[in-house]
Amino acid sequence: MGDSWIRNIRDAGDILKRARNPAELAKALMPNQWLTRKILNDDPAASSGTSPSEIAEALRKLRNRLKAEALDEDGRVDYAQLRTSPTFAEMQTTSGLLQAIDPGDLIDDDARIAFWINLYNVLAIHGVLELGIRESVMEIPSFFGVVAYRVGDLVLTLDEIENGVLRRNAPHPATGARLFGDDDPRLGLCPSHVDARIHAALVCASTSCPPVAFYAASQLNDQLDLAALSYVASDVEIDDAMRVVRLPITFRYYQSDFGRIQGVRIFLLKYAQGEHRATLEAAFAAGYPFDYHRYDWSLNSMT
Repeated sequence: MGDSWIRNIRDAGDILKRARNPAELAKALMPNQWLTRKILNDDPAASSGTSPSEIAEALRKLRNRLKAEALDEDGRVDYAQLRTSPTFAEMQTTSGLLQAIDPGDLIDDDARIAFWINLYNVLAIHGVLELGIRESVMEIPSFFGVVAYRVGDLVLTLDEIENGVLRRNAPHPATGARLFGDDDPRLGLCPSHVDARIHAALVCASTSCPPVAFYAASQLNDQLDLAALSYVASDVEIDDAMRVVRLPITFRYYQSDFGRIQGVRIFLLKYAQGEHRATLEAAFAAGYPFDYHRYDWSLNSMT
C-alpha cells in the first residue's frame, strides 16, 4: 500500500512538472464531461461526396505514408519533420473523411479492434501536432480526455476509444469511472470481448508506449501476437538482486484486462520466449512479486 501511494505521488509529480501552465493542470482535475473537446476533424465539407471505398483507400494511404515518412524502425515518430510535411496536411484532410463513415458497419471483432487501434494511434500523433506539443503530452494533462475525432455522427476522445470502446467501458484506470452511460450509442461500437493485447498496440505518443504500428483486420491475431511478443521481450525483466519481476506499469493500470495477477503471469509466460521464459518461470516459482517501471511521458520522438 505504502509503495503504491509513493509511486502515485511520483507519477503526479511528473505531470505537475510537465504541465504547460496552471490552467492546463486545472483541466486535468475536471470530470471528463466538463472538458471542452478538441475535435480535430470537424469540417463537415471534408467528407462530402466521398464513397466508403474511397475513404478506406485514403486511410490506408495515410497509414502507409506515416510508416514510410514519419516512423523509424523502432516505431518512433519524426514530429519535427511531420509539422512541415505534406503528410500532415494529408492527415488533416483524410481525418475529415471519418465523418462519412458509419462505425457500426464494422462487421466483426477483428475489423473493430484493428480500426480503433489504428485510429487511436493516428489521433495521438495528430493531437501532438495540432496542440503544438514539443516534449510531452503531459504539457496538456487533459490530452487524452479532450483530443477527439468525429466518426460518423459520434465524437470519441482518445480516452473514449481506449476505455470506452476497446476496453468495453471498463472503469478508467485513473478515476475508476466508466466513460459511457447505459444508453450511450457508442457502446454499440465495442468488440465482443476485451483483448488484452491492445495494450501492446495502443501508442499514447510517449516513450514508455509500444512502438507505433498499424493493424489489418485480416492479419490482426498474428499482428497482435507479434506486438505482445515484442512488448514482453523488451520491457519485462527479472531483477534477481531485488527478487522482483519488473513490468511496464500498464500491467498494473489495466490488470483486470489480463485477468488480475494470475492472468498477468499467464500472459507473460505465453509471450516470453526461450531463456526469458525459463527465468520468468523460475522467478514465479520463487515467489517474486511484480514491480513496475515508472512511466516515461517524454514524447516518443526520433529527435
